[in-house]
Amino acid sequence: MHVKKIIIQWILCSLLFLCFGCLKAQISERKDWHLVKQKNGIEVFTASGGHDGVKLIKVIAEMNGSLQRVKEIFTNIPLQESWVFATKKSYLVKKLDENSMLYYNETGLPWPASNRDVVIRMVIEKDASHKSLQIRQEAEPGNLPVNKGLVRVQHLSGHWIFTETGNNKLKTVYFLDVDPGGSLPAWVVNLFIAKGPYETFVKLQRLLNR
Repeated sequence: MHVKKIIIQWILCSLLFLCFGCLKAQISERKDWHLVKQKNGIEVFTASGGHDGVKLIKVIAEMNGSLQRVKEIFTNIPLQESWVFATKKSYLVKKLDENSMLYYNETGLPWPASNRDVVIRMVIEKDASHKSLQIRQEAEPGNLPVNKGLVRVQHLSGHWIFTETGNNKLKTVYFLDVDPGGSLPAWVVNLFIAKGPYETFVKLQRLLNR
């Protein structure tokens, strides 16, 4: 049972923060979010209605940093190995234009679980006033051949919003709808759903502070 718990935590901590795709507006605007973790200025919320019964995620935090630095971090795809939990490998597949790209991410999991991988389309949008930055990412599992021995994530959709609030501060909001795949039931996934978002936000803040 202890081994199973460790495996489940690794899957959730890593896949929940691969920086993934475009959520519909009604998800971000819904009111039934429940606070499940609050520490060091980071708030993690969950709500029902996610893909295949896995809960939706929302994270809110105020961070130090600039929009330019945010863009630098997110477009440096190999850098994910240092701040997205349990990322074993991350590389650019194809740059589509200055603000969009396809990239690959493999998540390392402890034995006997299989590693997960995902192909993601990321689009970065800056508003006309240059006061906010939105990053939308969505899994596109068919863009690369499936690697033997890995579980390809089929559904992963997220939305980051960074808004300048003055004095080098950024209000950061993140929404996520993900199904890590494999044989894990949704109720088991939901038991550990807050750990990964929190730890990844902590590491992102450290990068922004550099």
